[in-house]
Amino acid sequence: MPEMNQAKKLSRWSLTDASAVGHILVVRCGLCNTTRRFLPDDILKIRRDTTINRLKFICLKCNKRDYMDVTVYKPSSWEIGKLPIRRLADIKDVRTPVWRDETL
Repeated sequence: MPEMNQAKKLSRWSLTDASAVGHILVVRCGLCNTTRRFLPDDILKIRRDTTINRLKFICLKCNKRDYMDVTVYKPSSWEIGKLPIRRLADIKDVRTPVWRDETL
């Protein structure tokens, strides 16, 4: 039986579904050909649960959003321990001042 269309699968597949079966998110920039891998649990810490095709990433190398492609990947047993993955280390809150003009 042929495999399901990837776009249809990602339109119904949520981050919690991907985390439950052990998938990895593969984010690839088509412009600079950079590939990054993320765990769905780390993305869930900074975003609410959504379908995978709605995730939007910005490439850190070329700073573009238009060429980003997100897919899911199930690593095989021999790739565990050898596959480079980006992990969430810390979340920083940035405080910026907001000014308004008033008359005395």
